[in-house]
Amino acid sequence: MRVLAVNPGSSSLKVTLLEGERLFFDHELPLGDSVEEIRSALGQLALWNAEDPPEAIGVRIVHGGSRFSESVQVDGPFLSSLQELVWLAPLHLPIAIRVLSALKRIKNPLPVVAVFDTHFHRTIPEETRRYALPSRWKEKDGVEKYGFHGLSYDYISRRLPDVLQGPLPPKMVAVHWGNGASVCAMKDGRSVETSMGMTPLDGLVMGTRPGSIDPGIVPMLLRKGYALDRIEEDLNHHSGLFALSGGVKDFRKIEEGWKAGDLPARTAFSKAVTSVAMTVGAYAAVLGGLDGLVFSGGVGEHSSTARRAVLEKLAFLGISEDAAANLSGSGDRKISRKGSAVSVWVIRAREDRTIARETEGVLAQTMTDQS
Repeated sequence: MRVLAVNPGSSSLKVTLLEGERLFFDHELPLGDSVEEIRSALGQLALWNAEDPPEAIGVRIVHGGSRFSESVQVDGPFLSSLQELVWLAPLHLPIAIRVLSALKRIKNPLPVVAVFDTHFHRTIPEETRRYALPSRWKEKDGVEKYGFHGLSYDYISRRLPDVLQGPLPPKMVAVHWGNGASVCAMKDGRSVETSMGMTPLDGLVMGTRPGSIDPGIVPMLLRKGYALDRIEEDLNHHSGLFALSGGVKDFRKIEEGWKAGDLPARTAFSKAVTSVAMTVGAYAAVLGGLDGLVFSGGVGEHSSTARRAVLEKLAFLGISEDAAANLSGSGDRKISRKGSAVSVWVIRAREDRTIARETEGVLAQTMTDQS
């Protein structure tokens, strides 16, 4: 089945058409502010009149809450249900809803499947999922850890055995490091711990999000008279690297400033690297050891400097970097030396592959149920 995988970001839409391992189309569209702008941009793609047009569409949805734990075909009631979950991911879900609405309005609409980033983490144990908070918060309001970047971690767990030409390392940590960033501890390919929590704000220092902070900060600001909307805006859009560097969220520019000796850039770079290394180290303890470490995402794939800085902090685990492979290699590759106690890899993030596979699976099951 040819699936159009749509991955909404904060400022653009990644659109990929693929069938199995065959890639037909890979494009990035500017993200309009309205449903009509998005519909128009999608409608202008040459895909719809091509020799091999899409047969279905899959869309990445960041958060499904406790209501959606599996990929589902999109209908009218689904959009209404998703609207009720916007408070869980105010940076991401409004965009996803606009994209889904636009896709349902294009000429000759195709079946659309919503694929959730939280799905991969359904295997985390109860003691990990539960916060040490009153149980009524969980029972009434769904306050628990969900985890994100699941599409990326799912792809890594399937791709790495092909690269290794062998089984997946039984105790593995994967780092999806981009503008949004998280870490996942996997045991035999299943998520057992992850750094993002109920929302995508938790965990690592990110482009505009703070990562883990003292929860007492928010009620303190409320008592001082800060508006809730202002606090949410600052946490989602004005924190993280952006705050530490004095207004820069692009990691490439922060790395340039770090090399040039710019103090705010050095602070931002060091804070980001330390948050990754601390989390990987903690997850090695969760797993009872570490066999494999994977870097993925924009920073994880493209910054040899950031990877090296993390690996230097993790040298106590017996990691030995292959400097040449780390510095000048490309594609999916090993960047640790032979004899390193932990194998370290770079794997390209291909969330579109997971989106396509899930979409095909949902529609195949629908056809089976209807027959």
